[in-house]
Amino acid sequence: MPRLVSLSRAAKLVGISRGEMQKKVHDLELESFEGQVKLSDIERIFPNAELEDNHIIEDMEKIIEHAMQRARGSKLAQLLAPDPYTLAARLQAVTKDHALSKNINSNLLSLIEQIKIKISGIYNESKSTDITVSLNDLNTWIDDSISKIQTPHMTKTPLLEKDTLLRVIAAQVHVKNTGHEFYIEGNNTILEAGLSAGLALNYGCSNGNCGKCKARLISGEIKKTKPHDFVFSEKDKLQNYFLCCSNTAITEIEIEADEAGSEADIPEQNISAKVKKTAKLSEKILILNLKTPRTQRLRFIAGQNAILSSADLPPLEIPIASCPCDDMNIQFHVPANDDAFTQYIFNDLKNSDSIEINGPTGSFLIDEDSNKPVLFIAFDAGFAPIKSLIEHVVTLDHAESIELFWLHTSEKPYMHNQCRAWEDALDNFKYLHKQNDAENVQQLESNLESLINEHNDFSNKNIFICGPEKMVEKTKEILLLHHAEDRRLRTQAL
Repeated sequence: MPRLVSLSRAAKLVGISRGEMQKKVHDLELESFEGQVKLSDIERIFPNAELEDNHIIEDMEKIIEHAMQRARGSKLAQLLAPDPYTLAARLQAVTKDHALSKNINSNLLSLIEQIKIKISGIYNESKSTDITVSLNDLNTWIDDSISKIQTPHMTKTPLLEKDTLLRVIAAQVHVKNTGHEFYIEGNNTILEAGLSAGLALNYGCSNGNCGKCKARLISGEIKKTKPHDFVFSEKDKLQNYFLCCSNTAITEIEIEADEAGSEADIPEQNISAKVKKTAKLSEKILILNLKTPRTQRLRFIAGQNAILSSADLPPLEIPIASCPCDDMNIQFHVPANDDAFTQYIFNDLKNSDSIEINGPTGSFLIDEDSNKPVLFIAFDAGFAPIKSLIEHVVTLDHAESIELFWLHTSEKPYMHNQCRAWEDALDNFKYLHKQNDAENVQQLESNLESLINEHNDFSNKNIFICGPEKMVEKTKEILLLHHAEDRRLRTQAL
C-alpha cells in the first residue's frame, strides 16, 4: 500500500511552499487523493530535492540542546523543546507503525510463498507444455521480484526516513471540517500553534475559562498542559471534546474545530490595552505598539481595522498593521494629521498609558481559498494593512508568489528595511518602490508603467490596493484596463 502524506507535509519534506505543491496538483503533475499525495510520486517529481540535507537533524540537535538548557532553568527552552513524555509517545507511535509495516510485509511475503506453492502444484499436474513453460517463467519472475525488493540499496528511501523523523519532532494537526493543517512544535498548545500558523481558530479568553476554543478529537493523542475552569457536560466528554488553549498534541491528530471564515464570524470586542512602545519614524508617521491583557486578546483577520479611543477624545478608526498570529501585540501606523486623537498620540501618549480598542472592522481580506500570485500596492501609510496581509500570507505559506509595490512621498518608504528583509528571506517575494507625490496622478501613471511593462496581463493575480481614495481609484482603473479581474481586486481608501 503506497504511503500517503498531506500536501503541507510533502511541501515541508522537499523544502517548497504549500502553494507550489498545490500548483503541481492543479497542473496535473501530481495526483491527489483527498488532499494527500503519494510519497513515491514526490520522490519521482522532485528527484533532485535535497532529501539528505541536515535540516531536520539540526532541528533535533536544537531540541536536545534546548532540553539541556531547560535543565539549567532556561524559559526559552521550555517553549521550544517537547517534554520527554511527548517525545516518548511520538517514538512509540512511530514504532507501532514500523511494527505494523513489518507485519504487513511479512504477511505479503508469506502470501507470495503460498502463491508459489499453488503454482508449483498446477505446474506438476499440468500436461500442457505451454502452460508449464508459462508457470515456470512466472515463478522465476516472482523470485527475481522478491530478490529486488529485499536488496538493501533498493529499499533505501530518504524521503520516508525524513518524514518519520519529522513525525517525532513535530506533531501534525488536521482540522477535518476545514481541511486546514498545521504543526505543533515544542510544548505549544493547539490554539497557540494554530494561530501561529495563520488559522483563525475560534477562541475567547485563551485561558481555559470561556470554552470558546472547544474542539472534538477524532483521532490521535492529546495531553493537557494547562488547567482550565471550564466544565464540560457528560455528553461533551463522551464525544471527546477538549479545549485547544489547554492541550497539546502528543501524536498526529485529527480534530473538528470552529474557524472564522469571514469578518462576520469575528465578534465585536472592547479591550483596554496598554501602550508598549511608540516610535516616531518621521514627522509624518508614528508606529504605535499596544499590548492587550493575556486573557483578553484581540481577535481579528489580517487586513481589518480597529477603533482607538481614550478619555473624551473623538475615536480614531485605523488599519491594524500586525499579524493575527500575534494577537496580544497589536501594531498601528499612525499618519500625522490635525485630528485631536492623532495629535494626542504624537505629542502626549506615554508608555503604559491605556487605550481602548474596539473592533475589528473592515473587509480588506485575503481569499485563503486561492493560491494565485498576490500583488500588493501601497501608498504611504496604506502599507499598514498590507503589512498585516503579507505577514498572514507568509505565515500560511499559501500564495504562489508575493509582490509589493510601495509608492511613497518621502525619499524612501518608512519600513524600507523590513521589506528588503522579506525579499532577502523569501524566495517568492519581490519588492519594488517608487517616489510619488500624494496627489500627483500623472506621476502615478508614469510609475505604474514599470509594473505594467513587467506583467502586462494582471488576470492571474489577486490584487490589494490601499491609500488615498483618489490614487486608489486611479490605480484600479489602470489595472482593469490591463485585464485585472474586478472580483480579485480589493481596495481600501484611507
